[in-house]
Parts: sequence; C-alpha cells; structure tokens
Amino acid sequence: MKKTISLLFAALFLLLCLIPSVGMLLFGESRAGANEVLASAPSLRKRDGTLNGGCLQDFSDYIGDRFFLRQELITAWNGLNAVLFRSSASPEVVLGKDGWLYYAETAGDYTRLETLSERELWCAARTVRLMEEYAAAQCCDFLFTLAPNKNSLYPAHMPDWPVGEGESSAEGFRRLYAAMGGNYLDLFAVFAREGEELYYRTDSHWNGKGAALAADAMLTALGREGDWTAGGFVSAAPHRGDLYEMLYPAGVATEEDYAAAAGFTYTHTRPFRGSTDLKIETVSERGQGSLLCFRDSFGNNSFPYLAEKFSTALFSRQNAYDLTAIARCGADTVIIELVERNLRYLLDYDPVYLAPERDEPLRPRAEAPEGEMQVTRQAEGGLLSVSGALPTAADDHSPVYLRCGGVLYEATPRPAGYHATLPAHAETEGAQLIYFSEGTCVFSRLSVIEKE
Repeated sequence: MKKTISLLFAALFLLLCLIPSVGMLLFGESRAGANEVLASAPSLRKRDGTLNGGCLQDFSDYIGDRFFLRQELITAWNGLNAVLFRSSASPEVVLGKDGWLYYAETAGDYTRLETLSERELWCAARTVRLMEEYAAAQCCDFLFTLAPNKNSLYPAHMPDWPVGEGESSAEGFRRLYAAMGGNYLDLFAVFAREGEELYYRTDSHWNGKGAALAADAMLTALGREGDWTAGGFVSAAPHRGDLYEMLYPAGVATEEDYAAAAGFTYTHTRPFRGSTDLKIETVSERGQGSLLCFRDSFGNNSFPYLAEKFSTALFSRQNAYDLTAIARCGADTVIIELVERNLRYLLDYDPVYLAPERDEPLRPRAEAPEGEMQVTRQAEGGLLSVSGALPTAADDHSPVYLRCGGVLYEATPRPAGYHATLPAHAETEGAQLIYFSEGTCVFSRLSVIEKE
C-alpha cells in the first residue's frame, strides 16, 4: 500500500512538473507581464556565424520566461506573500497600506538613504540652467519641472519605514536651481494643495485628473491659459496599474480614471501607435505657438492637454535632450518634464546644445595633470561633441570651462567630467580645461582623441 501511494505521489509530482512545458506546446507561450523584456529565442549560431556556446543557457532562459501558466503562478505566489506576510515578492514593487503600491526604485530617496551628492545635484541643476540659457538665445520660453514620486506626495500609505533627516534629491535640486535663477515649476506644491488623491493607487503615475492639473500648472507658468481642471471631468476607461501588473501579472483589477469633459480636437501629423511613442507630433486649430516638449512616462496621459493648446507640438521621449531641434521644428516654447526618481538622468545622458561662450577673465593659478578630450564630429550639422574626465576632483559648485583657440566655452558639468557641443570651427588642438579644485582655479592641458 505504501509503495502504491509513493508511486502515485511520484507520478502526480511528475505530471505537475510536465504541465508548464507540455502546456506551452499545447496552449502556447506565456505573455510578457508589465515592462518585462523576455529572453530571445535560442540560436545555435551567433550573428557573426560562429557557434553559440551559450545555446543551452539561452534555451533555459527562453523556457523560463515563457512556460505555461507562468504569469498565473507568479500572481498566486505574490498574492500569498501579500496576504500571509504583508510583503511584496517582487523586487520592483513596495506593498503599501490600504491597497497602495509604490515603485521600489523610489525607496532610497524616500528614506534619504540614497540621495544625490551636492556635486551631483549642482551638476544636474547647472545642466538644466545651461539648456534654459540656450533656449533663451533661440527666443524660446523655457520651463523645467519634476513630476513627484508617489511616495513624496502620499507617504501615509507607505510601510512604516524610518525616514532620515536632510533633503531629498528633488529638494536639493530645487534649492540649487533657484539660486541660479532657473524657471522651475514646483509640482510638489501644486499637488500638495489638492485635497483629492491624484495618483493611481496601483500605479506609479498620476491619473487623468492629475495629468490635467500638471498641464494647467505648466501652461500657467508659461503665461498661457490653463483651464482643463475648471472644465470638469468624465469617466474614462478603467485603468490597470503598472505596479499592479508587475505584482499580479494575471490579475484583472482596475481603477477608475478620468478624462477632461471638454475633449480634444488636435490631430497627429505622423503615424500614432500609442502614448508611449518615442516621438509624437500634433497640430491644433485651438492652439497658439509651437512646443518642443521632452517628457517621460508621466507625459503619456498629460501630453494631450498640452497638444490642444499649441498650434504645433513635438513630444519626445529622448533621454538625451537635443535642443538643436528648436530650429528644426520652429519651437517658441520648450518644456522638460522629468520624474523625480529619474533626476539622475540629467547626469547620465548628455544634452545637445551649443556651449555658451564666456567673457569672464579666468586666470588659473595652478596646473592640474594633463587630461584627454574625446572629440566626435556629429553627422548632422558638423558640430563637435567633446567629453572627458577631470584630472582632479572639482569643488561641489564648480563650473567646467574649455578654452579652445582663444574662445572660452562653458561645458555641461559632470560630477567627475564634462561634455560639450562646440561649433564645427572650434579649434580643439591645444585646448585647455579650467575648473575649481579646493578653492583654486586650475587648468589642465588636453590631448585630443578623435573618434568616429
């Protein structure tokens, strides 16, 4: 009897083990959940024709991402953890109170355990200020704003984590950018004045009403009419939260959403596949002027409110902001919207704009070790893209300058380096790097490395 039970148990166990793979053959592969990028199909050979020694590992990864009932099993496991242990089994999602979910990537800044350094914050603020200066030189209005992390606005539903003292990265950025005289829209204050919750409970973004409020604030800050919230809202299609989908990929719960009662009349001038398109171009008979807007995922449901108010608009999800597009699209207004959690993007991605010339008579008092400057000639317009590292550590609030052929340019500062876009005629041979280190203005002779 015991032997029979053991055989039945073994057979049942084997059958259960076969369900994912056999089900994959009979019913097809599991779909990707949320923002997942699934492993590619395995191949015996690499692109260059050589034998792929990692083919078996690639096959294992492929099956592991697509086996039958994968999303249902993940949903069941995460649900069990949430009920029994009040914890999230997904490293990307924080399980809050009262059904609220938060993006785990924001936890370090929320607790003040992982904030940007003073040098990093100064470089980020200076980068935006230099872009604003370039836009002004092109006769463009300029506005920069940070979309708040959800836990910055609604911390009451976060787990009972200790929050350290000191500034968040966003607060430090605002302090430094204000000192530089930058045109900054404080959406933290705008949303804090509202008694209604304007972010989804199971998503990391603002809802339809929040998108309209943010758009109104941007328009008002630019001296334009922002009247979307005053016009009222109607119910929109139910929304399935991105955080909910990460945690429960087979779940079906949704949240109520809203759309402006006034509706939209703008049209698209290029094929429109969806709000996540890298580039969206619109025209509106109700609008005035031309907009160049760099946005992220928070712009997915806010861009229509802006599109309606401008005759023409270009919305770009490009992380490396290319402000030379001002001339190409004839923009008279530039908006940059960046979510708080991605503030570091201002350090990780190099913007494109002509570095401003400076007249100030810098007189370096000490020589730093020699450095290298990498020079790349851009295919479009023949501009020079230059970058390099600082030979020694710069002071927290130190600009970075390049002296090329007797012309002094201010570069985009990086915590330990620099980047700049120079005119095609700039003389790079014999260039000097100038910055402040330990309170002293120093210079470094640069050897040039040409890159294709």
